[in-house]
Amino acid sequence: MSVIRLPADMAVLSTHFDRILADAHHHQLGETVTLAIADDEVVAIDFATHTISLNFVQAVPDIPVFEANTYRVCDQWGVPLSVAAAQQLVINNPQLVLCGLPTEYGLLDIWHHNGEARALHCERGGDDTAFRAMLMASLAVDYPLEDAVTLARGYARQYEINSTLGWPLKRDVFPRPLTANHPQVSALGWHSKEVAVAPFAKTDAAKLALYPVVDTAEWVTRLLALGVTTTQLRIKDPHAPDLEQQIQAIIAAGEDHQAQVFVNDYWQLAIAHQAYGVHLGQEDLETADLAQIQQAGLRLGLSTHGYYEILRAAEFSPSYIALGHIYPTTTKAMPSKPQGLSRLALYQQLIGKDFPTVAIGGIDLSRAQAVWQTGVSSVAVVRAVTQAPDTQAALTAFNQILVR
Repeated sequence: MSVIRLPADMAVLSTHFDRILADAHHHQLGETVTLAIADDEVVAIDFATHTISLNFVQAVPDIPVFEANTYRVCDQWGVPLSVAAAQQLVINNPQLVLCGLPTEYGLLDIWHHNGEARALHCERGGDDTAFRAMLMASLAVDYPLEDAVTLARGYARQYEINSTLGWPLKRDVFPRPLTANHPQVSALGWHSKEVAVAPFAKTDAAKLALYPVVDTAEWVTRLLALGVTTTQLRIKDPHAPDLEQQIQAIIAAGEDHQAQVFVNDYWQLAIAHQAYGVHLGQEDLETADLAQIQQAGLRLGLSTHGYYEILRAAEFSPSYIALGHIYPTTTKAMPSKPQGLSRLALYQQLIGKDFPTVAIGGIDLSRAQAVWQTGVSSVAVVRAVTQAPDTQAALTAFNQILVR
């Protein structure tokens, strides 16, 4: 359970909170949230273990704030600020959040992420009170800041368009992440670490459903021989002495079986040996040569962990978008909390039919049916196959479930 302690002069936001929090409860997005009016100028969101503070300011503060879980939110703009200056301010101030920054080409929301600034763009920002309410509510149900800002802008625009109170669901109300692929990134003066890239080649939807992720070429070859049509080799150690040989082996096996075999992370080797596809994490968008991957004809799968990352991935038109991790998993250190079925269903609704989707993380045979019913295109499994007492029986059982 969490509590939003709201200053008295913000009590007008309660109209929005009633419906937003009711929808959050309906969608089972987190613990129960209650609202309290407090004699304070700062919004406080109390959790069992910590408190998040939001100080809404009318001017960009001169002194940086470095206190964890304390944000200065600037969402009123009487004095113009260039996009380049705003980007640098946020880079230098981890707790500064700039919302609705007016520009010649629309509005920007900017926040700090691991030493850099990230931004959303929209032509019209929507209702300011709606934005504030959704920002607080999203944080209160334990979304990270980047998702809370994304949801807040989507809700504000939705409310402006049709006065709808409730959780934003449709992609057309959400803002666009400002990346190198945004058509106005240069005109806005935003410095992006990524490079612009054309859409990636498509996967064969008929071969998507069960998607085993394994750590040896031997496992890939074995699964393909048993009829698996999409799989991925994920070797965690980049210094493995036989890394290149294993990648060559799975590419050859994939060609022999006419299967979709993806290489996790090692995009240079995937290009060198003409792999079918490569799977990358969010952090790789800034370091991998996406243009080279696209020009080589490789398919691209991208990992995501929430609203902002999904929309960011979509900007690069990948071959599929992975959604995770759904359940707790020990196979990989994760940068986020488990998403759960309820959030997975909303992510799938957000993407719709624009891209194939792959649910991943802690999915076993007992959970596969519920995951599949959210509408995802594919279900990635790891230990549920590699540690099964009978591999063929496990594959058969999954394939009986993953049918449209």
